[in-house]
Amino acid sequence: MTDSAREHQEHEQQDHAQPEHEQQEQSAGEATPHDRRRRRRILIAVGVVLALFGALVAAAVVGESIARQQGTLLIATEVREVFSLEEDHPVEVEFVGFSVLAQLAGGELDGVTVDVPDLPVGELRGDLEIIASGVPLDLEQPTEKLQAVYRVAEGDLAGLSGFLAGTVVNDIALDDRLIRFGTGFEIFGASFDLAIGVEPSVDEGRLAFTPRSIEFNGQSIDVEALRSQFGGIVDPLLDSRDFCVTELLPSALTLTSVQVGDEQLVIVLAAEETALGGPGFAELGSCG
Repeated sequence: MTDSAREHQEHEQQDHAQPEHEQQEQSAGEATPHDRRRRRRILIAVGVVLALFGALVAAAVVGESIARQQGTLLIATEVREVFSLEEDHPVEVEFVGFSVLAQLAGGELDGVTVDVPDLPVGELRGDLEIIASGVPLDLEQPTEKLQAVYRVAEGDLAGLSGFLAGTVVNDIALDDRLIRFGTGFEIFGASFDLAIGVEPSVDEGRLAFTPRSIEFNGQSIDVEALRSQFGGIVDPLLDSRDFCVTELLPSALTLTSVQVGDEQLVIVLAAEETALGGPGFAELGSCG
């Protein structure tokens, strides 16, 4: 066979082989019906898993929302009953921790903060904040710890006027950790003005008010010096007085401290291992 004939034969073999090779590559790139069915099953399975996960998340969100609503209603109702408030009196409830639903499942709330604005206590009006920890769902069972902070704004201190001195007082203000007020007295038709600063303290359920500073007609004067000058006339103005707070509040609450801030009087009470639904929060206290 000549070289020319041989080359012609090789070209014909290559031409026949090339379509066969291309056909093999094309067959390798195309998915078989079995592969396509397998891919569809995987996609469907992934879709089902994602749908179930979404449903579980949605159910958890809904359940958490319902748990918070019911917990808020339970606590707010109990607080209104304890302090004899109207049904529409605002009571704000916040829960400590991420999941209230999980806490309810355990039978106890980790912590609760309750805000009661404009709460009347005798002649006073102020904002009450309750911070409780270890609160059982069964309110007849004891709550681990509770603190109540009652804040009275400077402008609402007029309710204390009858407890600060034995006469009419005016211009009650907070200054330099003291409660200051104006008053006065008369001798033989002559009027004298007094500005008295009293320090509040706690005494067996009472708020006690002790005179610490006095201005007599604009001049600072010692308490004993004023007594020696005017005798018994000024005694009703200078004697320490008190205000029984606990007889106006549930007996479970113990008066622990009082502080004079720049713009408010802060009264702190506490209770431990006391049931919110028990007699300690159903009965008023008393002063020793």
